[in-house]
Amino acid sequence: MKPYNQDFILQEIQEYNSLINESICGKYKIEKNNSLGKHIQGYMYENNYQYDIPVIQLLKDNVSLMRLTPKEIESSYEVIKFARGKVGIVGLGLGYVVQKIAQKSKVQEVIVYEISEEVINMYKKNFGNNEKVKIIHGDAFNASSEKFDFFYVDIYEYKLDLKVVEDYKRFNELHDIEEYTFWGMEHFLLSCKYEDIIWVYIPEVWVEMSKRLYTSLDMSGYIKYYKQLDEDMVKEILLAFKEILNEGM
Repeated sequence: MKPYNQDFILQEIQEYNSLINESICGKYKIEKNNSLGKHIQGYMYENNYQYDIPVIQLLKDNVSLMRLTPKEIESSYEVIKFARGKVGIVGLGLGYVVQKIAQKSKVQEVIVYEISEEVINMYKKNFGNNEKVKIIHGDAFNASSEKFDFFYVDIYEYKLDLKVVEDYKRFNELHDIEEYTFWGMEHFLLSCKYEDIIWVYIPEVWVEMSKRLYTSLDMSGYIKYYKQLDEDMVKEILLAFKEILNEGM
């Protein structure tokens, strides 16, 4: 049932609550608040379960950029599972995904692109140096070309729009990438209509990750709370992807 298992979620959050400290660096801040009385969304579903957990969040100018909550853990589970070889990650955040991927024996190297020096400094304060992790400070779109086995873009602040297509094209033109994915990919794919998606060449890794996550959601019982993304938005993004993914077919 992972990642939709409450014991697993609590274990992950408690572990990283002990590793990530509150801090302030320039315009950025990491803070912790208790979740009681707050609405905590899950990935692809909504329910009324009340978690009693510390909510670790990264803020810029007091605006929340990301939080280490069930949604973050559930949405990154398949990415962590499939990561292998030389991995590229765009967006450092609180460091949860980077740390989990770097721990895998199937991963030899993790290159992280992060535009904020303050975020990098806070990550290093919490996790120190890791020989497998190389953090590049700067604009990921202007980076030197690399060859990656797996590439993950995590800069969308829990939103989906046409930028995911634009970024897919730009990063694949810049780098030699075998498997590419982005935050929210499973929710996007599972929200597509069958009659629309059959005309698009979907990468095998996207299909497999989405199938696995849907099965876990179903087994957990949370499927009854499943929340589909906006139909028109999803169709627009799928059509934009079609132009790129169907090239050469």
